Amino acid sequence: MALPGKLTVGGDGKVRGPASIGYSTPFPVPNGNPGQGSAVMQGVVMHTEVGNDANVVREFENSASQVSAFFSVRDDGHITQYGPIGHNWMAWAQMAGNPSWYSIEHEDKGDPTIPLNDAQIAASAQLLECLSAFAGFPLQEANSPLERGYGVHYMGGAAWGGHTCPDVPPKPVRSLQRPAIIELAKAIRSGGSQPQRGPFRHIADGKQSLAAIAAARGTSPEHLLEVSAKAYTPADIAVLIRDPLPVGTPYYTSEP
Repeated sequence: MALPGKLTVGGDGKVRGPASIGYSTPFPVPNGNPGQGSAVMQGVVMHTEVGNDANVVREFENSASQVSAFFSVRDDGHITQYGPIGHNWMAWAQMAGNPSWYSIEHEDKGDPTIPLNDAQIAASAQLLECLSAFAGFPLQEANSPLERGYGVHYMGGAAWGGHTCPDVPPKPVRSLQRPAIIELAKAIRSGGSQPQRGPFRHIADGKQSLAAIAAARGTSPEHLLEVSAKAYTPADIAVLIRDPLPVGTPYYTSEP
Protein backbone atom coordinates (compact mmCIF):
# COMPACT_ATOMS: atom_id res chain seq x y z
CA MET A 1 0.00 0.00 0.00
CA ALA A 2 1.36 3.41 -0.98
CA LEU A 3 1.99 5.99 1.73
CA PRO A 4 -1.20 8.09 2.16
CA GLY A 5 -0.98 11.81 1.47
CA LYS A 6 -1.42 14.71 3.87
CA LEU A 7 -4.79 16.26 4.61
CA THR A 8 -5.27 19.93 5.47
CA VAL A 9 -7.95 22.01 7.18
CA GLY A 10 -9.54 24.73 5.04
CA GLY A 11 -10.77 28.10 6.19
CA ASP A 12 -14.28 26.67 6.39
CA GLY A 13 -13.12 24.00 8.83
CA LYS A 14 -13.46 21.17 6.32
CA VAL A 15 -10.68 18.61 5.92
CA ARG A 16 -9.49 18.17 2.35
CA GLY A 17 -6.78 16.30 0.50
CA PRO A 18 -5.87 13.00 -1.17
CA ALA A 19 -8.58 10.83 0.42
CA SER A 20 -12.22 9.91 -0.10
CA ILE A 21 -13.99 12.59 1.98
CA GLY A 22 -17.65 13.58 2.26
CA TYR A 23 -19.52 16.04 4.46
CA SER A 24 -22.77 15.67 6.36
CA THR A 25 -26.03 17.22 5.20
CA PRO A 26 -26.47 19.66 6.84
CA PHE A 27 -22.95 20.69 7.76
CA PRO A 28 -22.41 20.91 10.65
CA VAL A 29 -24.93 18.40 11.94
CA PRO A 30 -27.57 19.68 14.41
CA ASN A 31 -26.13 17.48 17.18
CA GLY A 32 -23.31 19.75 18.29
CA ASN A 33 -22.58 23.00 20.06
CA PRO A 34 -21.25 26.03 18.18
CA GLY A 35 -19.07 28.13 20.46
CA GLN A 36 -18.52 25.45 23.10
CA GLY A 37 -15.37 23.75 21.86
CA SER A 38 -12.06 24.35 23.58
CA ALA A 39 -9.41 26.61 22.10
CA VAL A 40 -6.84 23.98 23.10
CA MET A 41 -7.60 20.48 21.83
CA GLN A 42 -5.87 17.64 23.69
CA GLY A 43 -6.12 15.03 20.95
CA VAL A 44 -8.28 12.51 19.13
CA VAL A 45 -10.52 9.84 20.67
CA MET A 46 -10.95 6.50 18.88
CA HIS A 47 -14.52 5.18 18.78
CA THR A 48 -16.14 2.14 17.15
CA GLU A 49 -19.63 2.30 15.67
CA VAL A 50 -21.02 -1.12 16.68
CA GLY A 51 -22.89 -0.92 13.40
CA ASN A 52 -22.82 0.24 9.79
CA ASP A 53 -21.51 3.65 8.76
CA ALA A 54 -24.55 4.51 6.63
CA ASN A 55 -26.73 4.21 9.74
CA VAL A 56 -24.31 6.35 11.73
CA VAL A 57 -24.40 9.10 9.11
CA ARG A 58 -28.20 9.18 9.27
CA GLU A 59 -28.14 9.13 13.07
CA PHE A 60 -25.71 12.04 13.33
CA GLU A 61 -27.74 14.06 10.83
CA ASN A 62 -30.95 13.45 12.82
CA SER A 63 -31.45 16.04 15.57
CA ALA A 64 -33.52 13.57 17.61
CA SER A 65 -30.56 11.24 18.12
CA GLN A 66 -28.56 13.70 20.26
CA VAL A 67 -25.22 12.12 19.26
CA SER A 68 -22.41 13.02 16.87
CA ALA A 69 -18.67 12.90 16.27
CA PHE A 70 -16.27 14.98 14.22
CA PHE A 71 -15.59 12.14 11.75
CA SER A 72 -16.48 8.58 10.85
CA VAL A 73 -14.41 6.17 8.75
CA ARG A 74 -16.18 3.58 6.63
CA ASP A 75 -14.66 0.12 6.15
CA ASP A 76 -13.53 1.12 2.65
CA GLY A 77 -11.65 4.11 4.11
CA HIS A 78 -14.20 6.79 3.14
CA ILE A 79 -14.24 9.68 5.63
CA THR A 80 -17.38 11.62 6.57
CA GLN A 81 -16.97 14.91 8.45
CA TYR A 82 -19.80 16.23 10.64
CA GLY A 83 -18.50 19.50 12.08
CA PRO A 84 -15.85 22.15 11.37
CA ILE A 85 -12.31 22.11 12.72
CA GLY A 86 -11.00 25.33 14.27
CA HIS A 87 -14.41 26.99 14.53
CA ASN A 88 -15.05 26.29 18.23
CA TRP A 89 -17.66 23.64 17.37
CA MET A 90 -18.18 20.72 19.79
CA ALA A 91 -19.37 17.23 18.85
CA TRP A 92 -21.36 15.02 21.24
CA ALA A 93 -19.26 11.86 21.37
CA GLN A 94 -17.76 11.41 24.86
CA MET A 95 -19.65 13.62 27.32
CA ALA A 96 -17.13 15.36 29.62
CA GLY A 97 -14.46 14.84 26.97
CA ASN A 98 -16.40 16.66 24.25
CA PRO A 99 -14.98 20.19 24.60
CA SER A 100 -11.29 19.34 24.22
CA TRP A 101 -11.12 16.13 22.16
CA TYR A 102 -11.78 15.40 18.50
CA SER A 103 -13.67 12.15 17.85
CA ILE A 104 -13.47 9.55 15.08
CA GLU A 105 -15.98 6.69 14.71
CA HIS A 106 -14.94 3.54 12.83
CA GLU A 107 -17.31 1.17 11.06
CA ASP A 108 -17.31 -2.39 12.39
CA LYS A 109 -20.51 -3.92 10.91
CA GLY A 110 -21.69 -4.55 14.47
CA ASP A 111 -18.59 -6.52 15.55
CA PRO A 112 -15.91 -4.46 17.36
CA THR A 113 -13.81 -7.60 17.86
CA ILE A 114 -12.63 -7.44 14.24
CA PRO A 115 -9.56 -5.26 13.67
CA LEU A 116 -9.51 -2.10 11.60
CA ASN A 117 -8.55 -2.95 8.03
CA ASP A 118 -5.78 -1.30 5.99
CA ALA A 119 -8.13 1.29 4.44
CA GLN A 120 -9.40 2.37 7.85
CA ILE A 121 -5.90 2.50 9.31
CA ALA A 122 -4.74 4.69 6.41
CA ALA A 123 -7.69 7.11 6.69
CA SER A 124 -7.37 7.27 10.48
CA ALA A 125 -3.65 8.02 10.21
CA GLN A 126 -4.38 10.81 7.72
CA LEU A 127 -6.94 12.37 10.07
CA LEU A 128 -4.71 11.96 13.11
CA GLU A 129 -1.74 13.63 11.38
CA CYS A 130 -3.91 16.46 10.08
CA LEU A 131 -5.59 17.19 13.43
CA SER A 132 -2.30 16.90 15.31
CA ALA A 133 -0.65 19.39 12.96
CA PHE A 134 -3.60 21.78 13.19
CA ALA A 135 -4.09 21.69 16.98
CA GLY A 136 -0.50 21.07 18.04
CA PHE A 137 -0.92 17.90 20.12
CA PRO A 138 1.75 15.18 19.83
CA LEU A 139 1.55 12.02 17.75
CA GLN A 140 1.51 9.65 20.71
CA GLU A 141 -0.89 7.48 22.69
CA ALA A 142 -3.06 9.06 25.37
CA ASN A 143 -4.45 6.68 27.98
CA SER A 144 -6.10 9.12 30.37
CA PRO A 145 -8.00 12.41 29.98
CA LEU A 146 -4.99 14.18 31.51
CA GLU A 147 -2.70 13.18 28.63
CA ARG A 148 -2.48 14.48 25.05
CA GLY A 149 -2.46 12.46 21.85
CA TYR A 150 -4.50 9.56 20.45
CA GLY A 151 -6.87 8.26 23.11
CA VAL A 152 -9.82 5.88 23.41
CA HIS A 153 -13.38 6.37 24.62
CA TYR A 154 -13.11 4.09 27.65
CA MET A 155 -10.21 6.05 29.16
CA GLY A 156 -12.66 8.71 30.42
CA GLY A 157 -14.57 6.29 32.63
CA ALA A 158 -17.97 7.30 34.00
CA ALA A 159 -17.42 10.98 33.16
CA TRP A 160 -17.20 9.99 29.50
CA GLY A 161 -20.23 7.69 29.62
CA GLY A 162 -18.71 4.53 31.11
CA HIS A 163 -18.19 2.78 27.77
CA THR A 164 -15.75 0.00 26.76
CA CYS A 165 -15.52 1.52 23.25
CA PRO A 166 -13.65 0.86 20.99
CA ASP A 167 -13.15 -2.64 22.43
CA VAL A 168 -15.15 -5.54 23.83
CA PRO A 169 -13.62 -6.89 27.09
CA PRO A 170 -11.78 -8.99 27.97
CA LYS A 171 -9.90 -9.01 24.66
CA PRO A 172 -9.16 -5.55 23.23
CA VAL A 173 -8.45 -5.33 19.52
CA ARG A 174 -9.01 -1.90 18.00
CA SER A 175 -7.39 0.13 20.78
CA LEU A 176 -4.23 -1.93 20.30
CA GLN A 177 -3.99 -0.73 16.70
CA ARG A 178 -3.24 2.83 17.79
CA PRO A 179 0.57 2.36 17.66
CA ALA A 180 0.33 1.32 13.98
CA ILE A 181 -1.89 4.30 13.19
CA ILE A 182 0.44 6.68 15.03
CA GLU A 183 3.52 5.35 13.22
CA LEU A 184 1.78 5.72 9.87
CA ALA A 185 0.76 9.29 10.81
CA LYS A 186 4.42 10.05 11.59
CA ALA A 187 5.46 8.65 8.21
CA ILE A 188 2.83 10.80 6.49
CA ARG A 189 4.18 13.87 8.28
CA SER A 190 7.79 13.16 7.41
CA GLY A 191 7.07 11.94 3.90
CA GLY A 192 9.04 8.79 4.69
CA SER A 193 8.26 5.20 3.86
CA GLN A 194 5.31 3.40 5.35
CA PRO A 195 6.27 1.75 8.66
CA GLN A 196 5.98 -1.98 9.18
CA ARG A 197 3.13 -2.85 11.53
CA GLY A 198 3.38 -5.34 14.40
CA PRO A 199 3.63 -7.72 16.00
CA PHE A 200 6.33 -5.88 17.96
CA ARG A 201 9.05 -7.93 19.67
CA HIS A 202 9.85 -7.31 23.36
CA ILE A 203 12.25 -8.99 25.77
CA ALA A 204 11.06 -9.72 29.32
CA ASP A 205 13.17 -8.23 32.12
CA GLY A 206 12.46 -11.07 34.55
CA LYS A 207 10.69 -8.71 36.96
CA GLN A 208 7.15 -8.49 35.62
CA SER A 209 4.49 -11.17 35.41
CA LEU A 210 2.48 -11.68 32.25
CA ALA A 211 -0.51 -10.14 34.04
CA ALA A 212 1.50 -7.02 34.91
CA ILE A 213 2.79 -6.64 31.35
CA ALA A 214 -0.73 -7.01 29.95
CA ALA A 215 -2.18 -4.52 32.44
CA ALA A 216 0.50 -1.94 31.60
CA ARG A 217 -0.40 -2.20 27.90
CA GLY A 218 -4.16 -2.13 28.45
CA THR A 219 -4.77 -5.65 27.17
CA SER A 220 -5.23 -9.19 28.47
CA PRO A 221 -2.70 -11.99 29.12
CA GLU A 222 -4.66 -14.20 26.74
CA HIS A 223 -4.23 -11.67 23.92
CA LEU A 224 -0.47 -11.39 24.53
CA LEU A 225 -0.10 -15.17 24.47
CA GLU A 226 -2.08 -15.44 21.24
CA VAL A 227 -0.03 -12.72 19.51
CA SER A 228 3.26 -14.20 20.74
CA ALA A 229 2.41 -17.75 19.64
CA LYS A 230 1.77 -16.56 16.09
CA ALA A 231 4.94 -14.43 15.94
CA TYR A 232 7.68 -16.66 17.38
CA THR A 233 10.66 -16.92 15.00
CA PRO A 234 13.21 -19.78 14.92
CA ALA A 235 15.56 -17.54 16.92
CA ASP A 236 12.88 -16.98 19.55
CA ILE A 237 12.21 -20.71 19.78
CA ALA A 238 15.95 -21.38 20.21
CA VAL A 239 15.90 -19.15 23.30
CA LEU A 240 12.74 -20.74 24.65
CA ILE A 241 14.05 -24.30 24.36
CA ARG A 242 17.42 -23.36 25.90
CA ASP A 243 16.34 -21.52 29.05
CA PRO A 244 14.92 -23.49 32.02
CA LEU A 245 11.20 -23.05 32.57
CA PRO A 246 10.43 -21.17 35.80
CA VAL A 247 9.02 -23.43 38.52
CA GLY A 248 5.27 -23.77 38.14
CA THR A 249 5.17 -22.85 34.45
CA PRO A 250 2.60 -25.06 32.66
CA TYR A 251 3.32 -26.68 29.31
CA TYR A 252 1.35 -29.08 27.14
CA THR A 253 2.01 -32.27 25.18
CA SER A 254 -0.20 -34.40 22.95
CA GLU A 255 0.13 -37.38 25.31
CA PRO A 256 0.67 -37.92 29.07
